[in-house]
Amino acid sequence: MNQSVNVRSISLVSLGGILGSLLRFTIGEIFTNSRTATLIANLLGVAIATFLIVFMERRGSTDQRHFWLPGFCSGLTTFSAVALLTLEPSDGGTMYISVTVIASLAIIAILMPIARKIIAVRA
Repeated sequence: MNQSVNVRSISLVSLGGILGSLLRFTIGEIFTNSRTATLIANLLGVAIATFLIVFMERRGSTDQRHFWLPGFCSGLTTFSAVALLTLEPSDGGTMYISVTVIASLAIIAILMPIARKIIAVRA
């Protein structure tokens, strides 16, 4: 990979990450309960990524993929916060991780077939 492609990819991932992180911060400001904010951000990220994975497979470009998936969606979601909140078993950590995983899988199971139906393959 040449230098200009690397700089372009890094720039797109960085810009997407900034915007995703700003949305994550905004969600945290709206929902002051850390568990609620983290759950909403992560489930929103799963939903967006589900559509984007199908879109990128069928119609997307490398630039779009870099901006949206490792950029925006990674900036929006936060595994480290989930892990931290899970380590508080006396405060329902086990239930929290269960809800997070089950809801994430349900979102994928529901949205993936919808995305495959509405996103046409590039001709």
